[in-house]
Amino acid sequence: MGQTIRHEFSYNHPPEVIWIYLTDPDLLAQWLMPSDFKAEVGHHFMFKTKPMKKLGFDGLIYCQVLEVIPNEKLVYS
Repeated sequence: MGQTIRHEFSYNHPPEVIWIYLTDPDLLAQWLMPSDFKAEVGHHFMFKTKPMKKLGFDGLIYCQVLEVIPNEKLVYS
């Protein structure tokens, strides 16, 4: 059984500006985590954070891009 986490935010900036921050890996790393993200459906990527060895977590979060509508919608798992 899977769970869905959905985040919705409103910003006082045009969609084109927000889109750049959601899809550029260097900018994404500034507010979230470093990654090898590409805004391409099917692209597998990893977010990288500090490992927690006591919990058996290696610091890697495996993801896949599911849907891309430029300046409108970005879905990844």
